[in-house]
Amino acid sequence: MTRLFSHTVLIGLFLLVLAAPVQAQSEGVGIGASLGVTNDVVNQNPVGLAGKAWVTDRQAVAGHTSFFIGDEDRNSYWILQADFLFHNFNELEVGDGLLALYVGPGIQLTINEDTENDVALRGPVGVDYMLGSAPIDVFVEVAPTLKVTDPVALRFDGAVGFRYFFDRP
Repeated sequence: MTRLFSHTVLIGLFLLVLAAPVQAQSEGVGIGASLGVTNDVVNQNPVGLAGKAWVTDRQAVAGHTSFFIGDEDRNSYWILQADFLFHNFNELEVGDGLLALYVGPGIQLTINEDTENDVALRGPVGVDYMLGSAPIDVFVEVAPTLKVTDPVALRFDGAVGFRYFFDRP
């Protein structure tokens, strides 16, 4: 059942990408995939969906959802997070496309199987490469993350991923 669901989601996203008109990456809404890492006590690398909506030409709201399906030894969990990002395009130059450093505040909710849920504050710092005229970006980020629910803990999360950008409606 899980494999069928994941294949259905991937096929749906692929068809959506083929049908959508394109726009420059510093405008519009993008959706893609990412792979996360953490130095928390869990040793899973959650995969998930990454989204980004540009508010201005230098500010964007980014969201991410990922999941891990556990087994009898490890619990399943679902992560939802949102960040408000500030981009700087002036520090790094590339021949084709745009390269931006970004930073911003964020929040993360982790829904855990069989345990209490967690809330954390994030401070992602990353690099976003927007491919020339193609409506795609690739990003790498690290985020100091302070879990504010009991027990309070500081950890460092990271992610690598891509997004495909659609026209604004």
